[in-house]
Amino acid sequence: MTSDMVNLSDKLNSIELKVRQLALKLERLQSENTSLLNENNQLKTALREERNKPAIAIVPQNTVAVQERTDLEREKKLRREIDQHIKQIDKCIEWLQKS
Repeated sequence: MTSDMVNLSDKLNSIELKVRQLALKLERLQSENTSLLNENNQLKTALREERNKPAIAIVPQNTVAVQERTDLEREKKLRREIDQHIKQIDKCIEWLQKS
């Protein structure tokens, strides 16, 4: 073989090696692309689900006022009941002292 043929053969071998390397790189990139597309779809789904979740319920001010009023009424009722029980206890104590 002549030196030109050796040089040409070396160049062909070099080109063939580079083509194989490029094919492997393309395969890796395609695999990575598929993986990233899957991850992107999962993230989009998660984002969509997060956006569809109800927001934190904000209680209107009038609801708070109604609740406070209800609490006050309940407190007044309990105080009346306690006062009634105290009166009954006082009567019992008075009755015991007379006996």
